[in-house]
Amino acid sequence: MTEKIEAYFMKELSEKAGRIAVFSLGLLIPFYPARMVFLFLLATSLLPSDIQHKRLGSLLALPYSRQELFWISYLFLIAFGTVAQVIGMALFGAQFGSSTSIYWLSMLIGSISFSTAYYAVSMISVTAGLDNFGIPFLVLIADLIIGGFGNRCNNPYFYASPAHQGNVWVSGAVSLAVLLVANYLFVKKGVQK
Repeated sequence: MTEKIEAYFMKELSEKAGRIAVFSLGLLIPFYPARMVFLFLLATSLLPSDIQHKRLGSLLALPYSRQELFWISYLFLIAFGTVAQVIGMALFGAQFGSSTSIYWLSMLIGSISFSTAYYAVSMISVTAGLDNFGIPFLVLIADLIIGGFGNRCNNPYFYASPAHQGNVWVSGAVSLAVLLVANYLFVKKGVQK
């Protein structure tokens, strides 16, 4: 399995080198809302982009099952996002063992939750035969609007929102649930054309 993961990572880094270089610079930004933009772009440009551009057949010709392809692409997203954020933390002076390290850790967990949710939304969109960027972008806009309504204490969606993350653990659980639905649809139902 390690060879498959390594081969997929090398394939992604060689095919999408320019895009990944730009995203990596954006992921170094310590301002969380700016990083969300680059995480969103990265999440929608991996496997969902390959499916949208009809490269799924060539990927499945490699020794990957649909299940492996889904999870290895997700692992690439999380690994890349996490490494870039840890490098950004080191560059911008995170002092591990201090109170600021709690802040950086919560931002890291929030980034993983956000990436998970929008990777899953993008996968659901392309599995249904829709766009890999447009539909997730509309979902993101709706997420930002609905989560921002009224007083945050009276808005239960604020706590589950992958963008607002009123409660990191609740939004993480929602993101994980959406990811599992996306996996099920991609593996069992296939891609609609």
